[in-house]
Amino acid sequence: MATFLDLGLLKGFVDIFVWILVFLIVYGVLEVTNLLKNKGLHALFAFVITAVIVLTGNSTRIITEMAPWFVVIAALIFFMLVLTGFAGGDLKDMPSIFGKKSVIWIVAIPLFVILVIAWTQGPQEKTVVNPNTGEVTMVEKTPQQHRPFVGVLSDPKVLGMFLILGTGAMTLALMTGGGGAIGGH
Repeated sequence: MATFLDLGLLKGFVDIFVWILVFLIVYGVLEVTNLLKNKGLHALFAFVITAVIVLTGNSTRIITEMAPWFVVIAALIFFMLVLTGFAGGDLKDMPSIFGKKSVIWIVAIPLFVILVIAWTQGPQEKTVVNPNTGEVTMVEKTPQQHRPFVGVLSDPKVLGMFLILGTGAMTLALMTGGGGAIGGH
């Protein structure tokens, strides 16, 4: 049965979402700090750091555990900025309104707590008793396996989504005069 909002298929795209998230964060930090003084080098450096982070160890799991909490912290920071605006202050005055050290600690402490929690939520183990010998062994519970990326792309729901998005994009392009026989003024 088709549902309006079926998010179960997004689990197959977790690796791509993590890759994009890490790349954008690293690239953004490099652009803001202007560390290498070249946008091309910033992109290359961000790509290399992203590849190292995502392709080594359990970092994808840690990042997916931390991502929802980062959204919550970003929302809190946004509301702090809105509160500063309502108080009549300028965004440049925010550190002086809340206190320069407190702004850093309000953001840094929750980020550190989130990192520790995500890091300690490793694979779970369960105790299994062999009924014949009575031997107790620890077995690692395997999390639900992600479907391979190709399997997700060949899923009928995803193919239907691409068909609907493609039809919508072509319709919009033709109606706004983007080319073709229909539309255009």
